[in-house]
Amino acid sequence: MNLNGDPVPGSHWLLPSAAPVVRAGLCSLAQPSLRQARHTPRFLFHEACLLLVAAGRLDLHDGSHQTTVDTPSCLLLVQAHTSADLMKTPGSGGQPFRSVLLALSPELLEAFHRTRAQPAALPLDEQAFRQLPLDDDLQDALRQVLASVPSPTLSDERLRYRLMDLLAALAERGHLLRRAGPPGTASRLRTLIAQAPQQHWTAHSAGSALAMSEATLRRRLAGEGVRFEELLVDTRMHHAMLLVQTTGWSLQHIAQACGYQSRARFSERFRARFGYSPSALR
Repeated sequence: MNLNGDPVPGSHWLLPSAAPVVRAGLCSLAQPSLRQARHTPRFLFHEACLLLVAAGRLDLHDGSHQTTVDTPSCLLLVQAHTSADLMKTPGSGGQPFRSVLLALSPELLEAFHRTRAQPAALPLDEQAFRQLPLDDDLQDALRQVLASVPSPTLSDERLRYRLMDLLAALAERGHLLRRAGPPGTASRLRTLIAQAPQQHWTAHSAGSALAMSEATLRRRLAGEGVRFEELLVDTRMHHAMLLVQTTGWSLQHIAQACGYQSRARFSERFRARFGYSPSALR
């Protein structure tokens, strides 16, 4: 309800506030919230995502394509590995910006593509992100998934069926999220770090986890134009950005969850990456 007692548009999409929920091998769910407009440069959607803006406005620009989402009656599809500048703007009447972000694992998308009777019948979206209207049937499928992800009593098997139904509903409307294809070394490393950003990662320990030597890891990353230390910091800062916008945790707690014992060092890294301190988002 707003100050006049009227329903707030999009409020029916919002679940109880909580830290992001991860269902390994299936999906993750987060609900970012901001009370003031903020620009996020070069935000990486590492996995394919479905994004709904419940309140406020989201502007995205990936260098060639720009779109604005400002209504909960539309769903934004974002392809995996999309890097875009984001501008989140709160709504009128003091409403904070609120969104729902559902990230879909590569394993889930691969399984969905394998089940399609005619995998080549529907062309894949070439654009990095695309809007589509939410009709009643698609809303029902999405709502069921959003309610299911945080449920501690729902098995992974049942959640998988509900996610597959949502992907099928999207395909019926002419939209397919691309399968990720074989991941490169940088993508594998980012996934590894994102699963435990608080861990004390070194090139040696990460290489061991990926079944290669440190020298091999660094050589393969160099071949993809990536440095281990830069990817480590960037992955942790993306995680930090999500935690700052989705939890009420203290900045010290968020710093530790991202692998930093020093809040000052954490804030310095955050400012260097995004251009403002994490406290500016609170």
